[in-house]
Amino acid sequence: MKHTIQLILGLCLAAIIIVAACKKSSNNATGPTQSLNQLFSGLRTTPQNLSVQAGTDTTLYGADSTILHFYPNSFMDNAGNVITNGAVNIQLIEMYKPGDMICNRTSSTANGQLLKSAGQVDITATMNGKEIFANKYTIGFKQSGSSTEVMSLYYGGNENADSFTTWTVSDNSIPGTVASGTTDSIGFGFGQGYYYFFEGCTKFHTINCDLLYNDTGKNTIVSIVVPDTSFNETNTQIFIIFPTLNDVTMGDSRQGYIASTNTFSIGNDGDEMPVGMNYELVVIANKNGQYYYYETSGITASGMTINAAMAPETQWDIVARVAAL
Repeated sequence: MKHTIQLILGLCLAAIIIVAACKKSSNNATGPTQSLNQLFSGLRTTPQNLSVQAGTDTTLYGADSTILHFYPNSFMDNAGNVITNGAVNIQLIEMYKPGDMICNRTSSTANGQLLKSAGQVDITATMNGKEIFANKYTIGFKQSGSSTEVMSLYYGGNENADSFTTWTVSDNSIPGTVASGTTDSIGFGFGQGYYYFFEGCTKFHTINCDLLYNDTGKNTIVSIVVPDTSFNETNTQIFIIFPTLNDVTMGDSRQGYIASTNTFSIGNDGDEMPVGMNYELVVIANKNGQYYYYETSGITASGMTINAAMAPETQWDIVARVAAL
């Protein structure tokens, strides 16, 4: 009887060890689930660190010439009280080209419509390590020349930790949220250059200078076929660039992937792509820490299908390649 009990206990212990080993092996094989934002975090731009004294009238310049003009009442705490003294740290990311937008996973769309972008930034303000907020300040987006296009201020947001940044137009009834063409910055006392200036900016984080693109032509769904099911909605992101608009449209990987055909689709949710426009397609994947990349270009056509021949690339090679877009 004693031997029988010992045998049963031994078999139970062995079963427990086998199950635990299987679970451990399974966990090691799949790894923890990561959002796409986490997977592609290595591509993101390192923020610039700038400093301003609260309660003063101060102008800061980004490396790509973005202007931030703060007033004595520009900063608030989380209770809405104006901060009148103390050092404020500004972390700034400038995104003027499609490659910058791709690396930081920001699109150029609003409510499914394409935007013509004149630049994006991401701003975080902190004091003593705690986040503080905007009351009102001026932001200027540097341009290569003069323009009469009417641009609006847009604020960005993310639906969840796995989503890319999309945009909502600011309240244009607030003065300083619409720029009726560029202004020579000499008139603002900021030096030389053409800018879209917005004197009524009331938020930090993602901010965009945009013009809504009203497409009245034919549209299409774009299908991108990847090599196999190891490239899927959990590790792969599709980007379509429209260079004439300085626009980046990102495929919603969670909704636009068909496993049976290894196909991603852009436009299958009703926000179809315009036909007859120059485009550049970029596909980036991160499988178990190894990046893969594909790039092509052409003119959009009805019923487009593109076979993406994914090839391994280093993180730094991808950053360099998208920087050239």
